[in-house]
Parts: sequence; structure tokens; C-alpha cells
Amino acid sequence: MCLGTYAAVSTLMKGRSSNVIALETLTPSPAGETTPTSSIPVPTDTPVETPSPHPEVSTPVAPTATPIPPATPTSPPQPTPTPTRSVASPTPVPPVEEHLFRAVRNERDCSTGGLIAGSVYDADGNGLPGIRLYLYNDYGWSADKFSEGPPQAGKYEFTMGPDAGLFHLLIVDNVGQSLSAEVDVSYDPACSYYIDWQRMP
Repeated sequence: MCLGTYAAVSTLMKGRSSNVIALETLTPSPAGETTPTSSIPVPTDTPVETPSPHPEVSTPVAPTATPIPPATPTSPPQPTPTPTRSVASPTPVPPVEEHLFRAVRNERDCSTGGLIAGSVYDADGNGLPGIRLYLYNDYGWSADKFSEGPPQAGKYEFTMGPDAGLFHLLIVDNVGQSLSAEVDVSYDPACSYYIDWQRMP
């Protein structure tokens, strides 16, 4: 029985030995034949970047200076003018003190009529001859008289007509510039008006 068992084990071992040799024996490939290769890609190791020991520090980049264009001179802002309403002002009437003569008497006498008359005096009350008096109305009528010389120095007289109206009397120089303020006379033919003048001191 032992011999039978040994024979069986020997046979089994021989069979396995022949199979191993057959598997390990390499048969050369004929010339021109291509050895099949696997189509499965072999993974390759991708190099891993080594992190910087100081990731927060970046490589310094030199700043590039941007050229600044020259400043263009600009004119200062002009103030906007504020619109104003123009108001017509009346022509100023010079004060009496600015004239050479002033009226010292203005009387109406209705005992006689038809005259506008009077006298012109100097600062001391003496009659002044050759002083020009100008009388006019608002309708274009005008007349002038010169004060008389001695014996009635300074006297003047306008003989008026029968028509009533408003007249203006003043003293002027030889070119018509006023030397006194105007005196208004509301003329009534039934009355006479006496206006005396005196030169300012």
C-alpha cells in the first residue's frame, strides 16, 4: 500500500514539473511579427510643484512710471453776473446853492396885468445890468431879455399876451447855460408877476 501511494505521488509531481517547464520556455517570435502590446496607458508620475516656503511673498515687480501730461492752464471761472433791474432815475435838479443866482421875490399883483417883470441884484443888493433872463413855455415859445443899466440898473420886463399858460423863467449866460433854478409862472393875463433875483455871495 505504501508503494502504491508513493507511485501516485511521484506521478503527480512529474506531471506538474513538465507543465512548469512548458510554461517557462520562451518561444522566439518569427521575424516580422509584431508582439502585441497592451493598449492600457501606463500612468506616468506628474511632477508636483514644490510650494514656495513663503507663498504670500511674490516676486517684486518694479513699478513703471506713467508720464503725466503737462497741465493746461485754464482761466479762472468768471463770476456769473447777477441780472439787475434798471430803474430810470429822474434827472437831478441842482440845489439852489450851486447856481450863481437865486430868486428872492416871487409875487403876483392883480392890480395890473400882462407883465412878468422884476430886478436882478448883486450880493450887496445893487442892481446888475446886462444879465440875461430866459422865458419859455412847453409848446416851443421862448423869449429873452437883458437887465437894464442905470438909472434902473438890473430891471427887466416881459410884456405878455392875452393867453394864459404855464411859463418857466431863469437866468442864463451868453451861451444859454443856466445860472439859476427855474421859476414856474402860472400866467393869468389879468395879473402881473414880479420875480427878483440876487447873485450868491
